[in-house]
Amino acid sequence: MVNTTSDRGGLMVLLRDVALPMALYYVLRSFEVDALWALLVGAVPPVLRTGYVLARHRRIDPISAFVLAVLLVNAAVAVFSGDARLLLVRSAWVTLPLGAVMLASLVVGRRPLLFRAARTLQPARAEHLERVWSLSGPFRDRWRAATLWWGVGCLLLGSAVVVMAFTLPVDVVPVLDTVLTVVTVVLGLKLTRQRLGINRTVDA
Repeated sequence: MVNTTSDRGGLMVLLRDVALPMALYYVLRSFEVDALWALLVGAVPPVLRTGYVLARHRRIDPISAFVLAVLLVNAAVAVFSGDARLLLVRSAWVTLPLGAVMLASLVVGRRPLLFRAARTLQPARAEHLERVWSLSGPFRDRWRAATLWWGVGCLLLGSAVVVMAFTLPVDVVPVLDTVLTVVTVVLGLKLTRQRLGINRTVDA
């Protein structure tokens, strides 16, 4: 049941934050709306979601705050420059720093970022995860390996988006970005579950 709920939640995030902006972009472009403004409208759903969470809970997690700041700054720069391609790289503004932080957490952090995120998202299991971490070397190695490949994956994904944004036709990039992001996330989650044994147990 937990995995089913998690899967549905992850699917909803992909549909809302990745697929919906792409769909809005192509709908607006079919009505001959300028690419810059179509991309701006496509960025509205994630901003509204973050605003809703902030208004309802009176707080915002650091990752959501960072994503919101990136979207707003990126939108402002694109509007003032008039260059739609600057909006095409907005996802890279998130994945590149995130990948770098993940890799840095393997060197300077006491716990890899992916493990800390799992602990934060599962407060009821946080104590259990910490206990297994302190007792099991293989458990620690698996989380470090998962953080490594997610960090590298984020860097590769972000780099690919930047290359596509500045070399391909503007109208081609949103769909390629969406497909690449969805495939990367789905495969990454599948590999993570297999490597960490999430479908079986979080224990060593």
